[in-house]
Amino acid sequence: MDNLEPRDDFWIVVHDTEHHYSVWPQDKRIPVSWQAAGFAGSRQECLAHIRDVWPDPRPLSLRSAMAADARL
Repeated sequence: MDNLEPRDDFWIVVHDTEHHYSVWPQDKRIPVSWQAAGFAGSRQECLAHIRDVWPDPRPLSLRSAMAADARL
């Protein structure tokens, strides 16, 4: 295995300010505007976690605006 390639068993779940989720190699610096979401595991475990916690892929700002409109 090339040591530039992340090992499949060292991944974390990250999310941005709009609560878009992604997996990221645990040994790499997280990009600006993203942060760790508190879950780590194999890539497949991280993807399964994302499926569980992110049922609505619309941006957070859109979901918030639609919820506010629904209250009117």
